[in-house]
Amino acid sequence: MKKLITHVRPHLDDICGMWLLKKYVPAFRTAGLSFVSATMKDPGDPNRVFVGLGRRRFDEHKGDIGESAASLVWIFVRPKVKDRVTRAALDRLVLWVRDEDRGMHDLEPNQELLPTTQIRAYFDRHGRNSATLASFGFELLEGMYSSFENSVRLDQAWKKRKEFRTRWGRGVALKTAASDVDQYSYKKGAVLLVLHDTRAGFRHYRASAKSRVNLTSTYRLLREIDPRADWYLHHSKKLLLSGSDVAPDTSISKLPLRRLIDLVRA
Repeated sequence: MKKLITHVRPHLDDICGMWLLKKYVPAFRTAGLSFVSATMKDPGDPNRVFVGLGRRRFDEHKGDIGESAASLVWIFVRPKVKDRVTRAALDRLVLWVRDEDRGMHDLEPNQELLPTTQIRAYFDRHGRNSATLASFGFELLEGMYSSFENSVRLDQAWKKRKEFRTRWGRGVALKTAASDVDQYSYKKGAVLLVLHDTRAGFRHYRASAKSRVNLTSTYRLLREIDPRADWYLHHSKKLLLSGSDVAPDTSISKLPLRRLIDLVRA
């Protein structure tokens, strides 16, 4: 049986390398994990693969300047990942992990929120157990992957956006299953997003909190022309929603994106 070996108290970089091998290389899917001293030498057994130590293929310490254990593993794994979205998301994830391992994120604000800080804290609070830490790291990486996958899908959706002008400034309309579309749109300079969430069918108007948008008049129009749908106007007047994960019993509007845009221009 194959075994993946790294040093005790593994870093996110080492955990990421093992996660990539187990998740995307069938031969390693059921591989066991072992944690040893960082001074241990690789005995050259093909069934015992060292990650982040041993001075072999997946250990940057042999002189791979600019690389890390995770990025060395990714060079090996990448050709095996055929799905373009998955591959693009993993490109971004591995780049982030590699740069963190190289100290490139040391000046980032809110250090206590970074995954690497969470890894260190988890180890100290849960018995300083390397196997438990690796399991936590795998779950953390699954979440990170989902976020990066979502960012890839947002980039794709943005290319198909519809732009329009409102009395408050630039508006955009998107049809996508990606999440966090509103924050993404505001960063791109929009003050108002019209969204058709294809995952659940929701129709949303979402405005930046810093904008002067007031959706009251649009809400009144919708109550007249779309009476069978439930529309909720948030007290801020910047959110106008038909459908929500927190209200699964609502009747969702069927209006097309173009009609929703016309209503907010009125």
